[in-house]
Amino acid sequence: MPKILVIEDMPESADLAAQILRRYGHEVLIASNADKGLDLAAEFFPDLIICDYWLPELDARALLKKLRKNKELKNIKVVVCSAAFKQELNQGDEHFDGFISKPYRLSSFMQTVEQQLS
Repeated sequence: MPKILVIEDMPESADLAAQILRRYGHEVLIASNADKGLDLAAEFFPDLIICDYWLPELDARALLKKLRKNKELKNIKVVVCSAAFKQELNQGDEHFDGFISKPYRLSSFMQTVEQQLS
C-alpha cells in the first residue's frame, strides 16, 4: 500500500485529500505545515508528498529545496497543489514532479497521483 504524505495547512483541504486517497487504498499521513511534513517524511519515507504551495512560514518551494538536499529524502516525488497556474510554479532551479489544481477534481487528482506512483 503506497504511503502518501499530505502537507496542507487548511484542515478541510487536508481531510478531503486524505479521504480521496484512502478511498483508493493509499495510506495517508497529514502534516499541517512544512516543518511537520519534513519530520514525517524523515520518519516514514512516503512514496509521494502532496503539498499545498502556500504554507505558513515555509512554502512548498522551500520545502522542496530542503528535501532535495537530504540524501535520504531527495528521491521522494513531490506534487504541488495550488489554485495558481502551473507554469508559475515550475520556475527556478527546483521543479515539482506534478501539479494538482485546486479545487480538487477527482479524476485529475487521482490521475496525477497514480502517474507519480507508477
